[in-house]
Amino acid sequence: MEKRPFGKTGVELPILSLGCQRLVDEEGCSQDQAAAILERALKRGVWYFDTAPTYSEGESERRVGLVAIRHHADMWIATKVNEVTRDGARRQLEASLDRLQTDHVEEVRLHNIFSFDRLDAMTGKDGALQALIEARDEGLVRFISISGHADPQVLLEAIRRFPFDTALCAVSALDHFIYSFAEEFLPFALQKCMGIVGMKVLGYKALAGDWQRALRYSMGLPVTTVIAGCSTIEQLDSDIDLAENFVAMTSIERLAFFRDILPMVTPQNMPWKSRDWSRKEWIERREPFGLTRTGCQ
Repeated sequence: MEKRPFGKTGVELPILSLGCQRLVDEEGCSQDQAAAILERALKRGVWYFDTAPTYSEGESERRVGLVAIRHHADMWIATKVNEVTRDGARRQLEASLDRLQTDHVEEVRLHNIFSFDRLDAMTGKDGALQALIEARDEGLVRFISISGHADPQVLLEAIRRFPFDTALCAVSALDHFIYSFAEEFLPFALQKCMGIVGMKVLGYKALAGDWQRALRYSMGLPVTTVIAGCSTIEQLDSDIDLAENFVAMTSIERLAFFRDILPMVTPQNMPWKSRDWSRKEWIERREPFGLTRTGCQ
């Protein structure tokens, strides 16, 4: 599988990584199945694993921990904090380490920075970022990251404020048409030599019926790796097979893909770009880009 440099971390990652949000009962994946998927991923050369304490109330982390206790030396584990305060983030990180059955993780992100108010709280005095800096100094964390689903301008402001090592951002083909991280964030993050992890590759399952083109599109962007979720070994093997034989889309293929999916670019299909996931309305932006940024560039 092709490997790419992960920013300034000193490692190279395979272009496919595993998102562990779906390794849970509510996705029809038992504990034994989750462990088998993680073991299979390692055997086939996938070693970057993304999880979070909020995924099924810690169930995802616990299942990663079942394998990490034996194989952490072969794994890069990334988890998150969504608490905005220093003390809240510290408690959340310590609980994550317990569930993951480890004394450290490679990477922790400030999770889902969807607004400037949230960014202000997390990066301000006694904010969550302070907890991550202290954890890094103590050896609990190697690298500090940030993630964003909704507005690339918020993440741009974040990397102006602090030298984050890496970023996780939404890069599905649907995201090309509205608040595009590929267009508005990646060029500036790459100038800072950040490691970039792409997510929402299947558009929160909206593109599951066209998953091959969805994966090829996202892998063809200037990211280090993309995380794809799965709940069966068959899904994992299919994703890895594609990654091992990855060929970037031609311009004609990309335009054809955009033409086919453009009718799907709606708040209902892209809840991560909504003001909130229940109302299904586009977020409002405070920058001069306007309410939406649409079209094929």
